[in-house]
Amino acid sequence: MRLTTAYLLTLDAQDVFDIVAWHLLRQNAQATLPGTAKCMYRAPDGKRCAIGWLLPDEVYSPSLEFFGVRDLVAMLYETPHGGQFAQFLFEHMPLLRDLQGTHDARAPHEWPGALRMIAQQHSLRETVIDKAFCDDRVSTPPVPYSQRRAPSPAYLLDLSQVLAFKPASAIVVPLEPEELAW
Repeated sequence: MRLTTAYLLTLDAQDVFDIVAWHLLRQNAQATLPGTAKCMYRAPDGKRCAIGWLLPDEVYSPSLEFFGVRDLVAMLYETPHGGQFAQFLFEHMPLLRDLQGTHDARAPHEWPGALRMIAQQHSLRETVIDKAFCDDRVSTPPVPYSQRRAPSPAYLLDLSQVLAFKPASAIVVPLEPEELAW
C-alpha cells in the first residue's frame, strides 16, 4: 500500500507507533548520510528514520533533509501537499519527537528497550516490538488498529481486567466473622 497523507490522517497514536517501530526494528540500522553520522529522513541506501517511514512521496523533497520534525511543520504548513502532513505531524508531535530521538540518538540494539519506554510513556501497546522479531517471512507491518475490523463481542471481555477492576467510588468495608455467618 502506498503511504499517502489522506491515509496518515486516519491513524491514531497506536498506529503511528506500530508503523514506525516495525520499520525501525526490521531495518535495524540508522538512516544516515554516507560517510557521516548525520541522520536523514531518507538515506540514499533506502534506509529511513522514524519520520521518514511516515513521509509520503508527494510531500518528500531532499530539501527537507536535516531539519527537525518541528521545523518540518513550519516548512510544510503553507505548501500545497504539505499542509495536511504538517497537521498530522503537529497532532502526533510528542510521540514523533520521541521516536525520532530514539532513531537519532541510540544504537539500533538499544531500540527495543527505548521503544518499550516510549510505548509506556504514551500509554500504547508494545506488541509490535515482539512481532517485528518473530517471523522473518513477514515483511509488512501489522495492520493499523484503526483499519482493523472490530472483534466479535466474545473477545471483548478480558477476565483479568474484570477481576482487577475496582471502581473509584467503591468503599470496601471489612466484615466481621459473625456477619458472614448465615
